[in-house]
Amino acid sequence: MPAHSDTTGSGRYRVALVGYGTLINRFIRLSTSEDFLLTFPRFKITGWAPLCDISSTANLSAFLKKLPTFSGVEKLFAARPRIDLVLDISDDSRHAGAIRAVAPRPVTILTGGSLVQLATAVDDGRLRIGGGEGLRKAKNLFLLLMDQVEDDILLLDDNGIIREINHFAAVNRGLRIQECIGLHYEDLDPLLLLNKEGNCVYEQARRTGKKAESLGSVVLPDGRLRHLHALCYPVRDLRGGPPQYLYVRRDVTEWRQMEQRVRQTEKLAAIGELSTYMAHEIRNPLFSIGGFANALLRHPSLDEDAREKARIIVTEARRLDVILGNILNFARPIGQEMGVFEVESVVRQTLNLMTIGSEERGIRAEVILEDGLPKAAGNAENLKQCLINLIKNALEAMPGGGALTIRCRREADYVRISVEDTGSGIPPEIQAQVFNPFFSTKDSASGLGLAMTRKVIDDMGGKLWLKSQTGKGTTVALLLPAALALPPPP
Repeated sequence: MPAHSDTTGSGRYRVALVGYGTLINRFIRLSTSEDFLLTFPRFKITGWAPLCDISSTANLSAFLKKLPTFSGVEKLFAARPRIDLVLDISDDSRHAGAIRAVAPRPVTILTGGSLVQLATAVDDGRLRIGGGEGLRKAKNLFLLLMDQVEDDILLLDDNGIIREINHFAAVNRGLRIQECIGLHYEDLDPLLLLNKEGNCVYEQARRTGKKAESLGSVVLPDGRLRHLHALCYPVRDLRGGPPQYLYVRRDVTEWRQMEQRVRQTEKLAAIGELSTYMAHEIRNPLFSIGGFANALLRHPSLDEDAREKARIIVTEARRLDVILGNILNFARPIGQEMGVFEVESVVRQTLNLMTIGSEERGIRAEVILEDGLPKAAGNAENLKQCLINLIKNALEAMPGGGALTIRCRREADYVRISVEDTGSGIPPEIQAQVFNPFFSTKDSASGLGLAMTRKVIDDMGGKLWLKSQTGKGTTVALLLPAALALPPPP
């Protein structure tokens, strides 16, 4: 990829140039310097609107010639609607107002004066903070760095008042930076994360004078789950004034999803290796055994007693081959088209279908839902089949009537669905076997119903467990991953 080609991925900070003047050479030296590229690795120039006739400009740099060039700011924004920062590189910074007027969404505008300050800091390799002017330069550089970051960054005073906020945090709340300054942090965002002790990370940092950290999640109004990582650092005033607090919050939803996918991929890879091993190490010798037994059956010198034994070998070899085929089919991943769905609708539809006429048999069925239940990620139809298996087993366990209850609630990063009955229960000595393939207490059953239920849930990235007490009933809990609030693909 060219050094300054347009990118729209979430990891890039998209920048455009507007205007033309003597600052352009200094900007080129700045943006291509090693120090700058190390400091701002996501900084990418995506276009240039010179707003002047450059056809006769002598010695136009190769840097500018490679940039996509547009005849006006409107055309620039039309082609690059996701620009994060615009640099007005004209000598008198006269284009800032025009840029703001036609921008399709709030963008950060950096003018020539701030550009010179940043270039000076990079050229010097350090900040010279020796007085009011130095402090002003340091603050400008700090704010510029804040606006490069696609995380929420707030600087709070000792009373929780916002003294600085980055562009990303303000725009995400539909506000301008100036509207956020002076607000109390709780007025800006009621979703500031709590730590394990139930305290806001800012309050903990303020109380202890040390860094506070929290990783948690919130359910958005659309039912999806968002994972957030919050940090709060005390910033001490070297002149003896009250401390301030740097609050940083990052959306780690995508990272958590990648972590879950890696775990699931590793698990499926292990199953695939086991299937390959079984096919090679068991099926091939079994084929040889059956083949030699068939050859013995055709041998004329074999007496009837030996021939009967050879028939048994052939029959048992075929039976083992069928069992091995079932095991291999069971080990293969189930084709599931993953999506996002509301658990309530799937649960109610399945329960209504399976409990037709249950009242006449003395069975009471109900669904209990927790408020604010997030949506689930997985395959709704496969979940419905799992619930059919569990409800069917629950009804069969209550031939004399009882209560069937399905409870749905959030549990950490999962949606938990518990199917509870008041039936005969499962004896303790066989509870560990009920999810094993081909195990069944019913003569006519294949023994794959509960095993396939566990496999389907596992392939969705979920979990399953069972709790039962003889004479009191059984509870089977399904934990499905909550739907994550991921950004749309670029």
